[in-house]
Amino acid sequence: MDFSKFKFELYDILAVVLPGFLVLCGIWVLLRGWHLFAVSLAALSATSFTALLFASFPIGHLIQELGDAAIKTVYGERYFKTARDNFWETAEGNRVSALIERELGFKVSVDTAFDFCLTKIKGQFPRRDVFLATADFCRSLFVVGFLLLPAVCRLLWDVHGTRIRMAAYSAGICLALALYLYLAGRRMIRFRELSETPVFRTYLACVGMPSKDRLGISGAADAIEDE
Repeated sequence: MDFSKFKFELYDILAVVLPGFLVLCGIWVLLRGWHLFAVSLAALSATSFTALLFASFPIGHLIQELGDAAIKTVYGERYFKTARDNFWETAEGNRVSALIERELGFKVSVDTAFDFCLTKIKGQFPRRDVFLATADFCRSLFVVGFLLLPAVCRLLWDVHGTRIRMAAYSAGICLALALYLYLAGRRMIRFRELSETPVFRTYLACVGMPSKDRLGISGAADAIEDE
């Protein structure tokens, strides 16, 4: 196996490594407490910190799989494909279906149509990878919010003070956690939609223009990316 070809990309950093790192930090806080965690993290050498990041990579993959399985179990198998299902029921969706049927000679399902359109548009929707990485990152953050609950409980346990102070800390943390989960879930769904619905509309744009114009758009997009 040639490890020289193995490299981290934006998706790996955003949606895999960072959530895994946060969970490992949460486990650290749960076992040692916040104070010792903060002191130990600041004292880590470059080698130890790199090892921690490498350990975060497989943990991040497990978090992603856990998030996918848990959300689909609660909301259904097609929860992450809601945007394409909703688009398929619109007038635009009917137009895309008719165009694909005319091109292939038979009707296709929405998932086959999505893959077909994604293949046809090629590189004319370059930001899709960023949108998808953001959606998966927010899904992992959503799961991390629940996985960090034991660490939050340990943090509250270590806080010393009056009952009023403890109640204020608990209420503040619960409110912040609820807001965090809401925003992470909202952004996950919004960016998942942004990564899917424009695929159909870009296909419509490609079908509606001459081949030389499509090549011109692709060339211009490549030139902008090179800059």
